[in-house]
Amino acid sequence: MNKFKLLILIILFSNFSFSQSVILESFGPSFSSPVEIKNAGDERLFVVEKSGKIKILNPDGSVNSTPFLNIEDRVSTNANERGLLGLAFHPNYPENPFFFVNYTNNSGDTTISKFSVSTDENIANESETVLLVINQPYGNHNGGCINFGPDGNLYIGMGDGGSGGDPQNYSQSTGSLLGKMLRINVNSGAYSIPENNPYGDEIWSVGLRNPWKFSFDSENGNLWIADVGQNEFEEINMVENNPANVNYGWRCYEGDEPYNMSGCPDNGLTFPVATYSHYNSGDFKCSITGGYVYRGNQISGLNGVYFFADYCSGEIGMLSTEDNSNWEMNLTFPNINGSWVSFGEDISGELYIVSINGGIYKIIDAALSQNELILNNVIIYPNPFDEFININLQETADIKIYDSFGKKIIQIDDFKGTQVDLRNLIRGIYFIKVDGYQIKKIIKK
Repeated sequence: MNKFKLLILIILFSNFSFSQSVILESFGPSFSSPVEIKNAGDERLFVVEKSGKIKILNPDGSVNSTPFLNIEDRVSTNANERGLLGLAFHPNYPENPFFFVNYTNNSGDTTISKFSVSTDENIANESETVLLVINQPYGNHNGGCINFGPDGNLYIGMGDGGSGGDPQNYSQSTGSLLGKMLRINVNSGAYSIPENNPYGDEIWSVGLRNPWKFSFDSENGNLWIADVGQNEFEEINMVENNPANVNYGWRCYEGDEPYNMSGCPDNGLTFPVATYSHYNSGDFKCSITGGYVYRGNQISGLNGVYFFADYCSGEIGMLSTEDNSNWEMNLTFPNINGSWVSFGEDISGELYIVSINGGIYKIIDAALSQNELILNNVIIYPNPFDEFININLQETADIKIYDSFGKKIIQIDDFKGTQVDLRNLIRGIYFIKVDGYQIKKIIKK
């Protein structure tokens, strides 16, 4: 068993790749129970709201007034873990103009459907092709995450059907699609079964409890699954090259501790690379939210680090290794505490985190977040600001400031000074554009 159990909570990282801390920066307005965020191969971010809407969050932090998709009439949210839960764009989008969603229908069953974009790239057609409907015996452990793998197939994370302890042992039964990672080919008819699926049906791997979020490493294709625990242990699974027929061990084991060994195989289980307990020192933990392996460029020293979070404690964690054997896990306390339900990755590999309470935050390098922001040869400080903001320039430039909805509220042509009076602005998020440089978010305290 290759494992690392978290025993100590720290605020700043002190281990090799954790030598610097990160901080959260609010990005855009509040949403209504957001549960997922994805990109479609461009600078837009698509925010999934549990009630059945998908909204477009633009690079400047504004949100389109018309939702990209609204299927609230066909989505059930009558249990805490139901709703519109997952989104995945076709790997060749928009040339192949389809996207896929995972939602709970009005009968309470998991539904995987295909939609297409309209002639307006910001609005989808609301007619759907239902690919797969899976009966859900209970209102919890419905999974929800869907992603395309490096092989071009669509992967579907399915929970064990709910209740507690998997009473029907669905996770270990190959006669049920519950408690599994499913894999389908969506490029052939409605969908087809890939030839090397191990059981001749949709099942790719077994033994999962509730893989609320999973992702593929964009650099090497490794599959990372954060599987929510039962009574004590949350677990992180990682398999290299994503082999078929992996048994992740539930309900035989919770994490790597025996749970219910009835009907379990004698061998062949794959144990998590890391676990943590609900009852370690610090805040009570209850439910892991999986994220991504960081492959962006804005946070130095964290390339290859896996990000995750806990829903109850509000902690954000990082997991890394130098040789895939000696794992280092840390939980940290960022500047904002949320009920974390999802991570997102933009086209540049930068990461975002989502709170069910409505907030979307970008994960940034703490060293560049507070006192000054350096945009090439432009220095903007302080940020957050109170009444004035300073802009140091080597030459004159036009300054534009936008509100969170993208409306220009201030313009200063041929700016030569160093200080801008922003006392008349109310508290909130704004965006500043210095001609010739990228837009940057600023925050009024």
